[in-house]
Amino acid sequence: MSKIVTHKGKVIHLEGLDVRVMIESMSACAACHAKGMCTLSDKEDKIIDIKVSADRAAKLNVGDEVVVAVSQQRGMQAVLLAYILPAILVVLSLILLLKLLPEPLAILSALAVLGGYYYVLYLFRNKLNAKFIMSIVDC
Repeated sequence: MSKIVTHKGKVIHLEGLDVRVMIESMSACAACHAKGMCTLSDKEDKIIDIKVSADRAAKLNVGDEVVVAVSQQRGMQAVLLAYILPAILVVLSLILLLKLLPEPLAILSALAVLGGYYYVLYLFRNKLNAKFIMSIVDC
């Protein structure tokens, strides 16, 4: 059975069955009592779109605090697609291209390969969005 990862968020927009939720991501530093004295703390807001059922949408209002959930397995797949595979792709393409091209051109070509990878992800965004479904579990 897959574990569920949850995040607290706030509803910032409602339109029919589409809900836009702002999630505040914080590192461990951001929760530290000494964060005001340190420049390492970071806090970032993420906005996600979630489709909900009609009865759930009727209960929600802009400004409501909600809990958003996704399976841990899907979260790990997203990390793999967004960070790990591109890093491997850049390193491997750079190693191969350095054998064929001068260094500056090999670096630029490896970055072009990375851009191509993210463009392909962009082209398949609708299919990926259908796979990585988040839901509101508590409001």
